[in-house]
Amino acid sequence: MKAGGRLLVMLVSAALGIGACTTEARKEASESPQPVPQAQDGASQTAAQAPAAPAEFIATEELYRKTFTEVQDVVSALTKIITAGDYEQWLTYLTESYVKVTGSQQFLAEASRSGVLKKSGIVLHDLKDYFENVVVRSRMQATLDDITFVDETHVKAITIVQGTEVILYYLVREDGRWKVGIMDHAQTEDRGRKK
Repeated sequence: MKAGGRLLVMLVSAALGIGACTTEARKEASESPQPVPQAQDGASQTAAQAPAAPAEFIATEELYRKTFTEVQDVVSALTKIITAGDYEQWLTYLTESYVKVTGSQQFLAEASRSGVLKKSGIVLHDLKDYFENVVVRSRMQATLDDITFVDETHVKAITIVQGTEVILYYLVREDGRWKVGIMDHAQTEDRGRKK
């Protein structure tokens, strides 16, 4: 990937709020623990009242290999679709939530104000504009370097950009296949570590 494309990948990741993440082991990862919510009256809850932290998900070697191969196939297919500029086919690889959030006027306005788009005078009006001006420019030669499991049906596809892990795609297993999805805030707390 060319330097300009790498910069755009990093800016797009920041605009999406997904950033980079660390991979502690090739076959295991955990979801960041949730902070203890505040009680309605503003007082902190005691440990007995606080909900239990999410259990750490540990993938078996077999699940890791199988999922890595599946994700690699999805990344390869997406790369071909993006290189061809096939918006309609790209849509078939997106979750409903991804389409809703990324196609929202709020998201498009925020993305339009990002450095690269603003500097180029590009204003995004719809999801197709986002595809043509952001996705195509930043993902044409994407490569999968690693995956991190959030759980059995949610995976972060990782690429290495200038020595830093960057989330290439957040994938959700829906209807028996991997699709590009939206990561919630708790899953983005662990940002970037040099490799």
